[in-house]
Amino acid sequence: MAGAQRTTAAAPAERLADRVAMGVLLSLFPVPLLDEVIAASGRADRRRRSLPARLVLYYVLALCLFADRNYEQVMRLLLNGLSWRSHWMRSWEKTPSASAISRARTRLGADPLRLLFERTTFPSGGPGTLFGGRRVLSLDGIALDVAGSWENSALGYPAPAARFPQVRVVALAEAGTHALVDATLGASAVAESVLAGRLVRGLGPGTLLVMPPSAGSSALLRLAGSRGVDLLLGATAGDPPTRDVPLRSVPTAHGVLLTTLTDPDLAPAEALAACYARRWRIEPALAWLRAVPQGHGITLRSRDPETVAQEIWALLCLYQAMNALTCQAAERHRCACRRPPLPDLFH
Repeated sequence: MAGAQRTTAAAPAERLADRVAMGVLLSLFPVPLLDEVIAASGRADRRRRSLPARLVLYYVLALCLFADRNYEQVMRLLLNGLSWRSHWMRSWEKTPSASAISRARTRLGADPLRLLFERTTFPSGGPGTLFGGRRVLSLDGIALDVAGSWENSALGYPAPAARFPQVRVVALAEAGTHALVDATLGASAVAESVLAGRLVRGLGPGTLLVMPPSAGSSALLRLAGSRGVDLLLGATAGDPPTRDVPLRSVPTAHGVLLTTLTDPDLAPAEALAACYARRWRIEPALAWLRAVPQGHGITLRSRDPETVAQEIWALLCLYQAMNALTCQAAERHRCACRRPPLPDLFH
């Protein structure tokens, strides 16, 4: 792992919080788990490299954690963290260049991060995850700006005058714990409802799916009905999304909801309104992780679609791990898992 390569940027001023954050990162993703997903994705090293796959995987996770640092600065923080964790039994005198890091990320690809995300998704059964005996899942999507490179232009622009290409992400999360259950992504032109359909195909009876109006296409509602999935979604002005699925209209103080739970005795309007109000939303979830200033969107720094996907899966892995850590702390203090704002630990 100790490669001798030149550095082109001065080492960042390292704060104690940086070292603590890196220690948390290394603890959340143990080496055996990383080696497992690297091997399963066929990206194991075939020869000794200065930037082996395990180090690069840790690096991509760190890149999402330290969004305010450049490539070489994040690598220096990671190498210092690894040295500190080994009690300085191992150390790196020089930091790999940004071009060497980019080539290593390309070799790794997105599959190891996708598999790592899949390894971290499992039902927790925590508080607030049931409604009338049904498991409550929230579905939400977001469009993320990506670096304006020629390669990323293949992802598409949201509008002719848009400055940056975009990639669309849709995820499922438990309503109570906010733990991620599944996720998918696609180019800018792929509708949120189409991506949502990929996730709904993995669901079955005994599920109440809470989602925003933007995901409620006729095709998605029919698909959910065929899978035996109950729905609760916000209504838009005009006709219902489809007449093929029986929907009950539920007036609330903040608008109208639509649901397939047609019996008001089993699903009172007040309970449905409270359930919808507590739904998980992806934009504040990622902003919570990245400490994005209010009014500023998340912009990904990767410059080609494969490493964009890599960065997204890493971001979701980090969210999943940090959310689990928050819930574990809540359980130790015997309180409900409600994510408070993170202290100024990671930025």
